[in-house]
Amino acid sequence: MPLDAPSPDRARLWPPVLLRAAVALAFGVATVFWGQPTTAGAAWVFAAYVWCLLAGEVWLLRAERPAPGRISALFGLVPYALGAVAAVVLVVSPSVSLLAWVGAAALVLVGISDVVRSVLSRRPKAGSAPLARDLLITGVVSLGGGLLLPFFAGLGPHALLGVAGGPAIITGVLLAIAALSLRHDSATSARVA
Repeated sequence: MPLDAPSPDRARLWPPVLLRAAVALAFGVATVFWGQPTTAGAAWVFAAYVWCLLAGEVWLLRAERPAPGRISALFGLVPYALGAVAAVVLVVSPSVSLLAWVGAAALVLVGISDVVRSVLSRRPKAGSAPLARDLLITGVVSLGGGLLLPFFAGLGPHALLGVAGGPAIITGVLLAIAALSLRHDSATSARVA
């Protein structure tokens, strides 16, 4: 099925994509407007962001029909879950260096997951997934943010949140557009059918 063809499956995809967009935008806004975050506060906000991303990914994988391939599901869940476990470390033992390195690891894991899922969904056997291009972009953006994060460790928690928040805002806007497009396509196909 071509990417542009409306599919009834898109009606199930847009809510989890919109959730991930809302989570990313909320995190991005928090990083912009929180002037003097403490290290512990930054750790909690970052951890909540990663935990909510995991929840959104679980919902998205459950919404995909037919069910995603086993490899795609593993690459969807395992990196996100590892990032969520890493976020627990941040909350238990908050420090600026841990925020930089563990936060970087979590963002890199999320980015790798999105890139691999995008590549897997473009395989001929898998057919075309409506989110393949969006996942590639969000994956690259998350990877970039994760790779940059350790370089700003010396500037404190506000800078680290800012570096992590930039990719979150980009990802949030892109996924909000994708979710609204999926919703529109599913409504259009429902009216035509």
